[in-house]
Amino acid sequence: KSWDYPAFRARQINNWIFKQGVSDIDDMTDLPLKLRTLLRERAIVGSLHLEVEQISRDGTKKRAYKLHDGQMIESVLMPYTDGRRTACISSQAGCAMGCVFCATGQMGFARQLTSDEIFEQVATFHHELKGKNERLSNVVMMGMGEPLANYRNVIAAIRRMNNELGIGQRKITLSTVGVVPNIRKLMDEDIQIRLALSLHCATDEERSSLLPANRRYGGLDELMTTIREYIEVKKMRVTFEWALIEGENDSRDVARTLGHLLKRHGIRPDMAHVNLIPLNPTGGYVGSPSGRNNVERFVDVLQNEFGISATPRMRRGIDIDAGCGQLKSAVKKKEDREKEGVSELLQFAVDPGLPSVGVYEDEDEIELPPGVDASIDKGLSHGSIVGFSIDEGFVDLDIEDDDDDFENPTFEDDIELAEAERLINLVKGTTLAMPRPTAPAEASDEADSRIEKVKPTSITDDEAVRKAKRRRKKLLKQLKAIQKLTELEGKGRQLTRDEIAKVAKGEDWKAELDSVEHNLM
Repeated sequence: KSWDYPAFRARQINNWIFKQGVSDIDDMTDLPLKLRTLLRERAIVGSLHLEVEQISRDGTKKRAYKLHDGQMIESVLMPYTDGRRTACISSQAGCAMGCVFCATGQMGFARQLTSDEIFEQVATFHHELKGKNERLSNVVMMGMGEPLANYRNVIAAIRRMNNELGIGQRKITLSTVGVVPNIRKLMDEDIQIRLALSLHCATDEERSSLLPANRRYGGLDELMTTIREYIEVKKMRVTFEWALIEGENDSRDVARTLGHLLKRHGIRPDMAHVNLIPLNPTGGYVGSPSGRNNVERFVDVLQNEFGISATPRMRRGIDIDAGCGQLKSAVKKKEDREKEGVSELLQFAVDPGLPSVGVYEDEDEIELPPGVDASIDKGLSHGSIVGFSIDEGFVDLDIEDDDDDFENPTFEDDIELAEAERLINLVKGTTLAMPRPTAPAEASDEADSRIEKVKPTSITDDEAVRKAKRRRKKLLKQLKAIQKLTELEGKGRQLTRDEIAKVAKGEDWKAELDSVEHNLM
């Protein structure tokens, strides 16, 4: 409307994006050229930028997407011979659960995904398959992140998958490490999605060593009691996921311990299914996948001694890093190697304490511009060390401190001050600066770690908990005020400029509230 176009143009754009799945504005052929030009200048379609795509021999397609803030997530499309097409999607950038055998758990947590970012992963695969006269039949939330730690956004995205894409609720599976408070909350939702529990161990000691979140949410007794109640309320079978690790959790005795755990907590055999997953190896964990004989023996014990169905799951995309977080890890390692190379070159170029040396390359192997004299002391041979100098204009680094631009900032509380300091350090860590010979070698590594693995504030002591609770109280107050302003606007009141600006901050404050509550769980 502010662009002086009729309302039906908005409906056309909505149809192209959400019905046709078009991501290129030029493909919106029923829009006037002038409007398409305006859209290209002022808007983008979607929030996912495809960074890397790999396709496995078995047809599995894995993608790493870069988000607007540089965070990276993964999505996988798995085709099956029976016609099913299953999307495995991410719910967080990184993960705070810390599962030691998981590539994502080894990264740490960066931020929650918005409901749009979650939904867009599914919608992208849906529209691509639709263009080939196929359909996306299933969605599993088993990608990066803990879905129940991003509860509101995940549930909102699931409702859209069902309402807008027509994916049945029972065709959507949510996998959780066992966030007990939100499993209870899920019981009261009017949706019938499938629940999968990442169990992997049948004793508290073993599970807490592999999945630190086990202790955080009350241990196995609390978790299994909650699962039994969930089954009774929802009347739906729960899947127990079990990553089989050679010599760790794949013996007959371990299978019996699992069977007794389910039996002791009153979980009926017909309402439980064990999904056995051979471990996807990662660089940060030394375990290896179980052999076929151990897998078969594990299945035999569960089925014949306890009447519990168990199915070994086929490993998909093993040749393309299709396990959770593995492709992102590979991409980040590649970026790290490239950054290290640039860093070494810059240090060499600007450090006056380093000798100016180079390697002589035989002119026969390089192409010189016309008129360039290639005469060199013929006493040198290919690979000899020679002197050279770098033109002063080759590397132009601004190393002046612009402290005058930072005029006496004020902060409402310690959390805002800490966040400001973190952002300042993050910027400093990304600025090319003159190497300081007196600084320890570890200093640059610390700066890189701030950039590459930004984790949330750790709630490790009473003071940190109090600060987080104060921040949560303030955010809830601000969001309540925004809700009132929105209601007033709906009744016809004209909002002031300051009030409009406050309403615009709503989504950011909701995302921050999610992260604060995530740390307080």
